[in-house]
Amino acid sequence: MKQLVNQALYAQGLAATQTLGVFFDGIARHTPEGYQFAQRAVDAGFKEAVRERDEPYGR
Repeated sequence: MKQLVNQALYAQGLAATQTLGVFFDGIARHTPEGYQFAQRAVDAGFKEAVRERDEPYGR
């Protein structure tokens, strides 16, 4: 059953999506904004940093 599910996900492009996710994660983290967010998470805590980041978007 697991192999069947995995094959279906791979056929839908899961492997490509995961690969792209690694690159986009690296791009997002290694920017001035990414470094600022990481520092804010250290200073104020992760939950507060996320709240501040998402607040302008109504989240």
